Amino acid sequence: MPVNDSLAGHIALVTGATGSIGAEVARTFAARGARVAVHGRSQRTLDELTEQIRHAGGTGTAYAGDVRDEEHLGTVVADVAKKWGPIGILVTLAGGDGAPEPTASLDPGRWRDVIEIDLTSVFLTVHAVLPGMLEHGEGRIVTVASTAGRRPSQANAAYGAAKAGVIMLTEHIAKEYASSGIRANCVAPSIVETATLRTRVPAPQLEAIAAHVPLGRIGRPSDVADAIVFFASDRSSWVTGTVLDVTGGMSL
Repeated sequence: MPVNDSLAGHIALVTGATGSIGAEVARTFAARGARVAVHGRSQRTLDELTEQIRHAGGTGTAYAGDVRDEEHLGTVVADVAKKWGPIGILVTLAGGDGAPEPTASLDPGRWRDVIEIDLTSVFLTVHAVLPGMLEHGEGRIVTVASTAGRRPSQANAAYGAAKAGVIMLTEHIAKEYASSGIRANCVAPSIVETATLRTRVPAPQLEAIAAHVPLGRIGRPSDVADAIVFFASDRSSWVTGTVLDVTGGMSL
């Protein structure tokens, strides 16, 4: 069978699915044939997303909860396995924002919160799905970091450190579990026009930012989703431990 980006027959878990990028990933996965379990904070938003997926002919189910809760994540993974089978694709999009803040005034409690939501939650989610992947002999893990984890940026130090940690965690998993049939890759976007961004940044400012992007525009959720699909599909069957900048050239 020719190699393609079909995900038919695969079971995926997408965290952070209440966000613009997570929702786009879930819809894209479902359109390519995957059965998609979506996770996020708002049950109502997740239910609306799964209804969209089903209306388009896909298969989806929703779980609301906290990705920092190890017991909850274990319950989700077990329920998906009981319903459909072991999770073969994991996408970790849950996280907080990196609003600028001087390190000298960054509260230690804020630091711990950011590390928990942006790094520890990724470890806990991967930790929950790995046993099923190991038993099945195959797995595809796609983490989502940020260019803030690649080089210093306007984001606060905690966010940058957390995203850098996500990159190293991904590379570590890739090397440790390659012989077990598990691939782990990371996508590192820059500025993406999400619903949250549009509410926080005035349109004229977004236009000014876009003018400095080599490819001439701010990223779209679909740009990130397409990169994630590549890592989740057979097209990247010989790719692991890779970090892909999705920046419109801003990382040059």
